[in-house]
Amino acid sequence: MYKLAPETSPAIKNFAATAVLAITLLPSVAAHAQTPLTPGNLVVAVSGCGVHAGTCTAVPNGTGNGTGNSSVGGYGDNQATPLTLFQFTPVGTTTATFVDSLVLPQTASGSNFPVSAEYGSSSEGSLQLSGNGRYLTIMGYAIPAATFDANPPLYGAAPSNALAQSGSLTNQSYTPVGRVVALIDANGTVISNTPIYNIFNTNNPRSIYTVNGSSAWVSGQGTGSGVDPTGGVFFTPLGAPNSAPTPITGLDTTGNTLSQDTRIVQIVNNTLYVSVDTKGGSNSARSYIGTLGAAGAPPTTLFGAPVMLTGYGNTGGTGKLTITTGADGDGNNLNAGKQVNASPVGFFFANASTLYVADSGNPKNNSNPSSLGNGGLQKWINTKADGTGTWNLAYTLYKGLNLVANTSAAGTTGLYGLAANVSGNLVQLYATNYTINDLDLTFLYGITDNLSFTTASQAAAESFNVLATAPSDSNFKGVSFAPTTPAIATPVITWSKPGAITFGSALSSEQLNATASVPGTFVYNPPAGTVLPVGANQTLSVTFTPTDTNDFTTATGSNTITVNAAPATPANLVVTKVLTRSAGNVVVRLTIANTGTTPATNVVLTAVKVGTTAAAPLPLSLGTIAPGTSAVATVTVPGSVGAAGAASSVSVNGTYTGSTFGAGYRVTLP
Repeated sequence: MYKLAPETSPAIKNFAATAVLAITLLPSVAAHAQTPLTPGNLVVAVSGCGVHAGTCTAVPNGTGNGTGNSSVGGYGDNQATPLTLFQFTPVGTTTATFVDSLVLPQTASGSNFPVSAEYGSSSEGSLQLSGNGRYLTIMGYAIPAATFDANPPLYGAAPSNALAQSGSLTNQSYTPVGRVVALIDANGTVISNTPIYNIFNTNNPRSIYTVNGSSAWVSGQGTGSGVDPTGGVFFTPLGAPNSAPTPITGLDTTGNTLSQDTRIVQIVNNTLYVSVDTKGGSNSARSYIGTLGAAGAPPTTLFGAPVMLTGYGNTGGTGKLTITTGADGDGNNLNAGKQVNASPVGFFFANASTLYVADSGNPKNNSNPSSLGNGGLQKWINTKADGTGTWNLAYTLYKGLNLVANTSAAGTTGLYGLAANVSGNLVQLYATNYTINDLDLTFLYGITDNLSFTTASQAAAESFNVLATAPSDSNFKGVSFAPTTPAIATPVITWSKPGAITFGSALSSEQLNATASVPGTFVYNPPAGTVLPVGANQTLSVTFTPTDTNDFTTATGSNTITVNAAPATPANLVVTKVLTRSAGNVVVRLTIANTGTTPATNVVLTAVKVGTTAAAPLPLSLGTIAPGTSAVATVTVPGSVGAAGAASSVSVNGTYTGSTFGAGYRVTLP
């Protein structure tokens, strides 16, 4: 089972309510158990090897590049590497202490697959929390790094031998590499049993969102050429390999041949959001944050292109921003007075009307005369408190990042990963940087913003602090808070006392009609179809098993029912039946109830047939059945009477002093 999720801080769960879906959690599977993660700590995804990654070793003969990485070898750009999680304890947003590391599996275990990364990739390794906060989620490649690096052409790689250029399409001459979902719980248990094929072909898996680990939305990019439906946002069940995920964004509406190019996908306030960094190929270039589906209804079938947040860019919907000048200019001091393209990656809703966006500052969208971006941490404010108005860029936080223009030779142009929480009127934000070159130095930053600030001059004193620097042969990618272990809740069962029934009436959904506060299944005792004897306050019980067994435990309930005697009548025998299968034979259990007020004497069951086959043993004497009571008879017919699921019939005949009885039913064989 797997889980994916957005950067939703527990501190704002009252606003960022995740989708409530009737979904079935997957059974437990063998998983990789490693380093516990402490709630409140920060976790950073790391591609490559570093001094903290104790069991992560460099590939022999790796090239490295010597720029902020090992100058004596290590991983070369675009090679496959292990994926490691570094855990830090932050002190506000000013310092962070390294705690330990957790290397995601490089070998298969049970139904779980390896999880690797592409070293130097600028657009993968996003970390998020599941909607219930129980899991960290990340996407990688379902192959050991060393296996891929030993023979990359075997996996359909392009001449550069880049892991992200491995093919995911099945039924090809190469061996497809699945884009795998990994879920990591607070115990450090890694569940990686969902490789996805025919998705993000020759390109990056970028992010995943899951409510509780049974299903997910995944985001990434495809080839960007030819006829390619493999990029964008897809919906998939979790827990087993999938070769046919359901497209949500689908093909580009301009040429209808290329898929979307999407980044971070998450659900906030029960609405599905995604950051978009252009569309594939030469079709309409769009860089913005948009919604998929109606508010309150995250789509699980094809929707189409994301709908840009109102005001996020120009009216043409391409994410063009005009940066203002002056003391309260909204840009990053590299682009004053320019019209630039957005390049959103991670994003965080502090409340319904305040949105923080980690912008890479290096947009792929080239529709503007200026090639500059607006990298840094953008703060957007909506004109309406409920977020239904127009979004306006208030200011961009950039001090302390040492930003360079994306036309420079090297350095940081903006931000990539983003995690945040709200405490009163302060927003604590943590981010990783986006660089010009794949192997430029990467950092973990922290900054605190005042939620009420609306202008750059108000936030002039706010500056990023460097909390950590990636070690040699390592790239920092996504950042998130550690998962939690929520308390297991007991569902609430509601069951009104049923009205009295008359003897001879079988129990049905009219009496067995309990409900629960969460989805699940009910098992009643006695079950539907039972004919109870005459009596007051007879006990009925129910056991409820929730669908979500991770967050809820089983529950039981009870009730009582009164069975009144039937009016004075002659003996009357009513037959009910239950069919089961035992050792291949069909077993017929008959309940023969006397609904009259006089005894039925010398009751004999003379014939029972399933289809045309007679049951045994017969005849069967049942003696006397007193008023308001019943007798049970069990007979058997050979399994050759029919296979499970086949339509058939049951006929019953018998005698008692002064009369006969019988019944006939159409049945489906068990």
